[in-house]
Amino acid sequence: MRQIFLRILNPSVMVGAMALIVDAQGRLLLLEHTYRHEMPWGLPGGWLKRAESPEIGLAREVLEETGLHVRVDRLLAAEFWGSSQLDLLYGCTILGGAYTPTDETSSHRWVSPRELPEMLPNQLVLMRKAGVL
Repeated sequence: MRQIFLRILNPSVMVGAMALIVDAQGRLLLLEHTYRHEMPWGLPGGWLKRAESPEIGLAREVLEETGLHVRVDRLLAAEFWGSSQLDLLYGCTILGGAYTPTDETSSHRWVSPRELPEMLPNQLVLMRKAGVL
């Protein structure tokens, strides 16, 4: 009964996790997302499932979007976006695999932080907070 009351009385938030993957030249991995027509380019990542840890959820999302296996290294930044969304930015390292287009992403590219295309504002906020921009 206590759990029911806690769920009713406490607001829920959606948690998004994003991967900052940097190559040896200091370039960031960006994906062209098929479902975001206004600003298709952005970081790999997505929404966490219920009771999923950020590290497991982010590794799953990156694999689903890219075919790349990553190690989620450390939390770089966290920020609320609006009243019901918590975004997390993690530094990640590629362990294996090769980029493969999916239903969610049509292409990828590596860009320097100075050459970023138009991106979602919440991702830019996290990168600034992490000291990337």
